[in-house]
Amino acid sequence: MRCKQYLSWFIGFLLISFKLCAQHNLTWEDSILTHLEIDRNISLSVKNLKTDTLLDIYHAKQNSCKWIETAILKSRYLSLLGKNKDAILLVNDCQNLFTNKSCLALSLLPKLYLEFSFIYYSQNEYKKANLYAQKGIEAWQPTFKNKRVLAELFCSKGDACENLKDQILYTKKGYEIALEDNDLEIQAKALNNLGCIYANAGENKKAIIHFKGSLAAALKNNSLQLISALYNNLAGLSSSSEEVELYLDSAKYYAVIKGDLEDLQTAYQNSALFNASIGRYKKGYDDLFESLILKDSLYNLNKIKAFAEMEQKYEAEKKIAEINLLQKESELAKVKASRSLGINFGLGGALLGILSVAITFYFQNKKKEKLNIALKGEKQKSDDLLLNILPAEVAEELKLSGQSTARQYNNVSVLFTDFVNFTGISEQMSPSDLVQEIHQNFKTFDAIMEKHGIEKIKTIGDAYLAVCGLPNEVADHAKRIIEAALDIQEFMEINNGKFQIRIGINTGPVVAGIVGVKKFAYDIWGDTVNMASRMESNSEAGKINISQATYELVKDAFKCSARGKIHAKGKGEIEMYFVEGRLA
Repeated sequence: MRCKQYLSWFIGFLLISFKLCAQHNLTWEDSILTHLEIDRNISLSVKNLKTDTLLDIYHAKQNSCKWIETAILKSRYLSLLGKNKDAILLVNDCQNLFTNKSCLALSLLPKLYLEFSFIYYSQNEYKKANLYAQKGIEAWQPTFKNKRVLAELFCSKGDACENLKDQILYTKKGYEIALEDNDLEIQAKALNNLGCIYANAGENKKAIIHFKGSLAAALKNNSLQLISALYNNLAGLSSSSEEVELYLDSAKYYAVIKGDLEDLQTAYQNSALFNASIGRYKKGYDDLFESLILKDSLYNLNKIKAFAEMEQKYEAEKKIAEINLLQKESELAKVKASRSLGINFGLGGALLGILSVAITFYFQNKKKEKLNIALKGEKQKSDDLLLNILPAEVAEELKLSGQSTARQYNNVSVLFTDFVNFTGISEQMSPSDLVQEIHQNFKTFDAIMEKHGIEKIKTIGDAYLAVCGLPNEVADHAKRIIEAALDIQEFMEINNGKFQIRIGINTGPVVAGIVGVKKFAYDIWGDTVNMASRMESNSEAGKINISQATYELVKDAFKCSARGKIHAKGKGEIEMYFVEGRLA
């Protein structure tokens, strides 16, 4: 009897244990999902891997609501990694699956619309971003608990609005909701957005008030991703030298903690300009040099990865080709050896000795002549190589003194080009075909630059950078560089290659000089260069996008269409123009 009782207890214990384990298995993935949503310090790559695992689990369990929730989260990571095409495909899948009414209770529909808005905003498609933010607001129900989504929807709509009044109205609404919900992170973001809006409108006092409010919330919440940017913003608006110095030091400190190279470079650039403005040129130069060291780490990560993979594949192809060549050479050497014959001169010993001395003397002289010719040839190669890297004046200065001084040029025009969807197209090409395609394009660009007297600076992955107006100053630098851009545009249309191109141009002052000691390079830097890059990124396939500064210099020579004020990352609303062609 007792044994039966023990057995029934044991069976009961097992049943309870199995139920507990089953419950644990059901909630494990949910806890991981919650952790991903809360913890902002997990790297994007780790988040990507974890969401992939969760998607597989929820798919296997046919839990469509949780699958959608996870997919929305993953699309955000993809978008932050610059993979907007993949992000759009994923949220479209979510929209197609959104048929289960039980998902409505999870406020997933507003979340989905928020994600659409975020992706389109990151692609500068502000009308679509505004439309989806509005859809999300309309889909919100009072019974939903997650008010953060509603606050973000209002902030997203504020970002995407065209006029100042609406930007302020909707962003403030987002802030008020975050304040009611005691959400410090969204409070900080909303106040920062308001600060940027007021700063762009020239209302600096209001901007400072909102930036300081955002900083207080960000520090309280330990939002490292925002703090360094806020200190940079405050430094740019402050009129007190002591405050500027303090803000810039804080910006550097938090950028290092966060590991944000872009914020750190901005802080060093701002510090360089500030020190130069108060006459501390040595400190300003040191800060500028630090910003240059950081520059190489700020290239588009997707492009670097694509080029690294391409180079790896290309090197593998080269090694295979070299092995095949060595095998052929080895076989050829064997054939030659089998056909060679011994030669017997049949001469006496003395005659052979005299002849040997004469032949040796003759070949020694010939060898000296060849050596001198070879040295001259190598010197010419060295000079040509130097001229291929540096402008002639800079190369001559470097040869004579062993160094070159950086110089400021106040009136130059800078051109940036970039291939559209380079990463996606490059994945579909073999490494050798990709190298050949890029080489063919850049070779033609080089010829166009030479034709118009423009100085090519460098290529950065698939981007091409050139400048007109240095080292020799010319009055028509803006006209020349647009002529070159039109030639590039025409070549790309006629060539009908794999890539389409975006072109951006800006005019203003730059600093130019040699960077580095080993593998040195002639480079340009300054806000004019950054603005030219923004012109390119806000251009369209096959279009030439120019700034207001460039337009004012060329409006009488070229037909241009005004695009109005367009938001540029880190610059706010900027007037932009498309160059449509030459005026008759």
